[in-house]
Amino acid sequence: MAALDTSAILAWTQVLDWLLLLALVPVLALLFRRMRRLFARVAPVGALMTSGGPAPGVRLPSRILRALDGGEVALGGSRADGGSTLLLFVSGACPISRKMLPIAGDFTRREAIDLLCLGDDTDAMQHDLTARFAISPSRFVNDPEIGRMLGVDKLPFAFLLDATGTIVAKGLVNSREHLESLVVAGETGHVSVQSYLDARPHAA
Repeated sequence: MAALDTSAILAWTQVLDWLLLLALVPVLALLFRRMRRLFARVAPVGALMTSGGPAPGVRLPSRILRALDGGEVALGGSRADGGSTLLLFVSGACPISRKMLPIAGDFTRREAIDLLCLGDDTDAMQHDLTARFAISPSRFVNDPEIGRMLGVDKLPFAFLLDATGTIVAKGLVNSREHLESLVVAGETGHVSVQSYLDARPHAA
């Protein structure tokens, strides 16, 4: 009799387990739907675009600049190799700039993007910066006029140019994700977080 009672208890336990699992199915389905809605409403993290300077979509005319090594480097215009260019404005006195230089170097190598650093300090400071972060002086331009021309007033600031010299996206950058957002901008058509939020007012 005791064995029969034990079997009955085990059978009822299994039944209750199955009922509990079946009851959880709609709860999990509802939770999954709510999570999807939540992720759809969360805006992506991207480089913060400022209002000054040329906007994305503007083609920069070709301009020959003088690099730190004394050689010439082209800014804007079409590239014969069809590649993209990342313009990164930095300063050795800016800790975020120092943080971003190795990140930008690794990012552009992986994405096959040409990196051109620009700044507005003394040549001695810029040479120290290039030596510290293994940046070729031929890919560093120290010219305050370029920053003024492009409306750069905060650092580090980046412009992504396509093969024609057209600005794909621009913005303040302080992480790898911000650099990635500039590339994604060319694929999605959203040149900034602001444009994403304007297109999807409920994403905020």
